[in-house]
Amino acid sequence: MRSMLLIAVLLSSCATRTPEEPTGNRGTYEPPTSPSIVIENFQYAVIEKNTQNFMLCLADQSRSRYPYVFEPSAEAGARFQAVFASWSVTKEQQAFLSMIARLPTDQNLGLEFDNSNIAYASPDSTVWVSDYTLTAQLGIASLPTVLNGTMVLSITPEVSGLWSISRWSDAKRPTDTVESTWSLLKAQLSN
Repeated sequence: MRSMLLIAVLLSSCATRTPEEPTGNRGTYEPPTSPSIVIENFQYAVIEKNTQNFMLCLADQSRSRYPYVFEPSAEAGARFQAVFASWSVTKEQQAFLSMIARLPTDQNLGLEFDNSNIAYASPDSTVWVSDYTLTAQLGIASLPTVLNGTMVLSITPEVSGLWSISRWSDAKRPTDTVESTWSLLKAQLSN
């Protein structure tokens, strides 16, 4: 009799509950099983101001065989040599967080890609090249609200088989007369 009472109590305490929605903003993110998904995730992470997803797009030595490298535009690299000499995935995160913090809460970031193409593809890497326009109304007097340039992303597989950006090279577009690249923004945000 006691054992039946104990079983009845245990069974009544094992009732299932209604699942809850996840907390926090996950944003738009798909497991990056291909380089093209990395690009989509990267764009959504910027537009949605999602630091966690932005960082998942970048190679991290805890997940990847390759270290993350950022190569600034030539002009920004020369002007802010000390800043970019020690650039790392951690500094990338700090710059992204700083950009979001400076953005008014009712403002969104814009990121558009034009003239995109795959310059090189193999089973262990893809090099993606695109002109970009980043719209960020940050209120930094020395920067325009619209930044333009050409990015070259080397996208490589991680140990898990997922892909991430291991190298990001930035450049002024040949048709631009004034330097207004993402590199300048990163340099300004790191000071």
